[in-house]
Amino acid sequence: MAVRKLTELEFDQIKSNLKTFLSDQSQYSDYDFEASGLSVLIDLLAYNTQYNAFLAHMVANEAFLDSAVKRNSVASIAKTMGYTARSARASAAVVNLNITNIPSSYTNGSFTLSKEKAFTSSSGGRTFKFYPDRDYTVTKTTVSGVDGFYFTNVRMVEGIRVDNSEIVDVNTLSGPVLMANPAVDTTTLTVSVQESISDTSSTTFTFSDNILDVKSTSNVFFVEESLNGQYEVRFGDGVVGKKLSSGNIVRLNYIAASGPRANGIKSFTPPSVFIGSGESVSLSLVSESSGGSSQESVDSIRFNAPRFNATKNRAVTTNDYRALILSANPNVKSVAVWGGEDNTPPIYGKVFISLQARPGLVITQDDKDTLLRETIVPRQPVSITAEFVDPEFTYIGLNVGVLYDSKNTTFTEGALQSEVNAELTNYFDTQLNSLDKNFYYSVLSSRIVNLSKSFIAVNLEITLQKRVVPTINTIVRYELPFNNKIQPYSVSSVYFNAQINKATYSVYITDVPDEGVVAPAYNGKGVIQLKTSDKNVIVDANAGTIDYDTGLIVLNSLQISSIQGSTTTLNVSCQPHESSKDIKTDILQRTSDTSETGAAVIAKPSKNYILAQNTSTADIPNNVRAGTKVSLTARVSDS
Repeated sequence: MAVRKLTELEFDQIKSNLKTFLSDQSQYSDYDFEASGLSVLIDLLAYNTQYNAFLAHMVANEAFLDSAVKRNSVASIAKTMGYTARSARASAAVVNLNITNIPSSYTNGSFTLSKEKAFTSSSGGRTFKFYPDRDYTVTKTTVSGVDGFYFTNVRMVEGIRVDNSEIVDVNTLSGPVLMANPAVDTTTLTVSVQESISDTSSTTFTFSDNILDVKSTSNVFFVEESLNGQYEVRFGDGVVGKKLSSGNIVRLNYIAASGPRANGIKSFTPPSVFIGSGESVSLSLVSESSGGSSQESVDSIRFNAPRFNATKNRAVTTNDYRALILSANPNVKSVAVWGGEDNTPPIYGKVFISLQARPGLVITQDDKDTLLRETIVPRQPVSITAEFVDPEFTYIGLNVGVLYDSKNTTFTEGALQSEVNAELTNYFDTQLNSLDKNFYYSVLSSRIVNLSKSFIAVNLEITLQKRVVPTINTIVRYELPFNNKIQPYSVSSVYFNAQINKATYSVYITDVPDEGVVAPAYNGKGVIQLKTSDKNVIVDANAGTIDYDTGLIVLNSLQISSIQGSTTTLNVSCQPHESSKDIKTDILQRTSDTSETGAAVIAKPSKNYILAQNTSTADIPNNVRAGTKVSLTARVSDS
């Protein structure tokens, strides 16, 4: 009897194996299976076998997080890890609201801005409603001689307010109560329980994601994703959390959000009336709407759930902070976390966090406050204080020279050049342009060489660049931490206009090492000078300092009038030392010049650096070179 291949599960393979099996039986040895009625039965058996095999495979795949496809399977597995998939998030804006010319009929000394008051706006042909995230109450005050109610930093969330209610019966004493609108933002959910239809007294229940502090009488509720992708509210069982009683009425109030479509809105129309006729209402923007996002995707759940589970719902290690933040805010692309002991000088008792937003998005102060309030502080040790630090970009420019064998390729030089440029973009997009990522010379060189069998050798000339937004017409001290050993005589900048000794000059920045800073080590310090852009005349021989070992450039008392050319930033460039072609984001130990003046030493952020590709186009009249340049040189082989 022929050996049957049980791993062959396609229809034709199954049918062939069945025919082979039957032909080995003496009863069917003379059958023409394709011409007989038995062929129909074989087809039926083959289809049935294939369906059962497919079902068995799907059941097996859906049982594991890394192979599951259906959302309800992924969400269900995540729940066993203590992870609830993130709901949609409402976009939020912050405004100031002033209500003046109060009608004389209103005699109260205070006024409450209700969370039910809808502000309207439009974007992309759509109309959106924004509601205060809570009730705001202020007392009447006088500003610039005008009496009124002045609301500051009112946080408004976008969406539609939804009210759900459900009567509890003997089968739903612990829930679930389904939130019917799939666009719910669970962070806006409020839950109250009314005693009965006849008894209107109610109790407010609070959200809990940690059962350690929950008693049998605690008025708490829990949120989880149901099998249909919607969210549901559950209550305690009398052991962990208070159990409801039959006849109770559960009331849910939440925002159904439009997600990312409501981001970027800057203008809002307040309701027509707050207090009464004759009132004057003015509204000013503090921060535009941001933070709106769709329900967490399957791939995101698959990535975040195991990492969240590893934190055990606490913020102790750097990985804990990273996992909690990534799961809480979908607008965050990357996170860097470090203890204050890693700062220069150290600050003990603090943890520092740097956030990088996804392309086209921003991380607002409101986002940071929300993360602190809802995600970090409840889970971190009481002796630790978290502080956010903005990321700092270092732009890497590359002059790429490739030697290739023209007889070992069918591609044109232009096509090869395009391929190298594409690889550079891909390398920065996938391996860099994120917090806590390092540039390795050998890695990039190898990736370029491996692009084509015709490539013989690659040479990379690296330029580092810092971009500073200057404070125009103001004397400012600027610090530029390149965080890498710098090659002397390599510092330069775009041309800019500066006030020096009450005169205006068109200048650029250059460096001069101190005596004793010699090749090949080039250890030590130097001075920053300002030279005129037309004749290279020194107009300020001591404009700042440079530490070649640590890569710290300090510009003392620089008063910039304007930046020349199309750029609006002061771009300062340098070349890394020959021994430091690997560009690291970990801080080098350095001293601060501020201590020498008697001022307090300010701790320098440690790991908030992002390495990005310099894609600037050349602007030679303003001393701007192309950020990335690729050139190929052909060598004809002797063979």
